[in-house]
Amino acid sequence: MYTKLKYIIFTILIFGIGFGIFSYYKLSENVYQSEFQLPAILAGLIIVFFFLPRNLKMKSKLLTLSAFGISIVFFILTINLTVIHFSNERYEKILTEYSELNCEEMKDRFVKDLENDELKHFSGGFAGTGNLGKNLKKYDIEHFDLGCIIRTNLMCYSELVWEHLKEKENVEIAQLYE
Repeated sequence: MYTKLKYIIFTILIFGIGFGIFSYYKLSENVYQSEFQLPAILAGLIIVFFFLPRNLKMKSKLLTLSAFGISIVFFILTINLTVIHFSNERYEKILTEYSELNCEEMKDRFVKDLENDELKHFSGGFAGTGNLGKNLKKYDIEHFDLGCIIRTNLMCYSELVWEHLKEKENVEIAQLYE
């Protein structure tokens, strides 16, 4: 059992380190460095496990199972960081694509998104959005909170979404902020 588990732990460690390095290079500008501290500590613990004397690891099943558990947690954390990277990339791609369109092109894009059931809502300004994002999910509308930034072309698209909600769902956008 020890030998098989040792190779499984080693494989998980290698993949986790690969995902961790990828995420670190891709996210180090956007995410706080503290996000990488726990995975680095866990990787260090797993590496220490491999340098412990073999007879100690053979006698203590708890030690081997603990290393296995730590390696699984490490792997999950590094996969999560990788998913965050791809999510950020998608978010920025959508914002860039829609920001380049003027109000007239937004109308065409809205029709296309409506046909594909891929509506989006952009909000910005000083006031918070409350439960807007959660409430828009009920209508299969993806919400993009832009913070203090207000772009008129994105607001053109959002106004079309508001009209759609009012016509099809009989819902005012103000109701969704609650």
